[in-house]
Amino acid sequence: MKSSHRYLFLILIINLSCFMISCKNSKKQNTIGYGKMPKADTIPVSQDSLYKISYNEILGMIEEKSPVSFKRAVFLLEWAYLNGKPDYQKFCTEITKHADNLKRFIRQKGIGQYRTAGNYALFEFFTKPNWMNGNKPYTYDFEDFTGREDYTKIFITKLMQTHTGQCRSLPIFYKILADEIGSEAYLAQAPNHLYIKHPGENNRWVNIELTNGHFASDPYIISSMNISAEAIRNKIYMDAMSEKQNIAFLLYELGNGYENLYGYTPFVLQCYNKSLQYYPHNLPALMEKHNALRTIGLEYIKKNGEKTDEFLRANHKEFKVTQKKIEALGYREMTEQQYSKWLNDMEAEKNKQRTQNNTDSKL
Repeated sequence: MKSSHRYLFLILIINLSCFMISCKNSKKQNTIGYGKMPKADTIPVSQDSLYKISYNEILGMIEEKSPVSFKRAVFLLEWAYLNGKPDYQKFCTEITKHADNLKRFIRQKGIGQYRTAGNYALFEFFTKPNWMNGNKPYTYDFEDFTGREDYTKIFITKLMQTHTGQCRSLPIFYKILADEIGSEAYLAQAPNHLYIKHPGENNRWVNIELTNGHFASDPYIISSMNISAEAIRNKIYMDAMSEKQNIAFLLYELGNGYENLYGYTPFVLQCYNKSLQYYPHNLPALMEKHNALRTIGLEYIKKNGEKTDEFLRANHKEFKVTQKKIEALGYREMTEQQYSKWLNDMEAEKNKQRTQNNTDSKL
């Protein structure tokens, strides 16, 4: 059976689903900013003008004041962090080149009539050596995969240059390319993880696990990543993210980049708050908001002594509210060590499925 038809056959008969949460890096803490707690309708001063520009443009997309572009929003995160060095035209040119190759691949295979043709082309592009990717598939970068030592390790531009990434950059790049070729694909979250969901030919969900270039079933990921029933019911995991949720998620990530450079500040909290305003069950944003409030509160006490004042009361109140929201959503911690084990287990599952598929093809 041809590989293209086998792919289409697989997604017809299996109902898969993979899950995600952003591979949030455990970053080194920098300076702490104090001041009044930011209100939802105010924009705290950013000491970095590029971040202010990026914030306003991304927020404009969420509020439907400007055209929505997932590709543009992703670029702005890296543009702001790298002090305006990345060139958007070059970024777009590279994306267009890949998109044109994917469309050409679909024409060559004669599968354009299939709903999942674009996803098949993307799967081949990411996971197998071929002319589309210069015979160099995209693989998982196990070195500093959280971006703890080098934040740019999680960037899309780094992935595009090296063909190595992790559970953030791989699915985000997939989503950008899917949008470019008009293919239906969605981001979804799981503990410390992002993955791709797309409808199959039978309209049932197919989950693509780009960390190992294979598929993973719902039951396997639920058990291996210790996902609670509450978390699934509350749609913090395994739920296809909408266009607005995608952009709100990136606004949260904008705050992460700023925090990595300047520490927890009112501007960082504003990024998290705005993200949560449009994506209330965005667990990574809730977690980082919780961390920010805790760190700011402890540093404030350390600097000013254990005295109760308006700032500390407001900070503690917001901290407790955020904590209750996290608990109510069904969050369970997944450590970096547990995630590494999951990656190894996924590789074993991939090999198991490959062996089974080879056996089936001989029958």
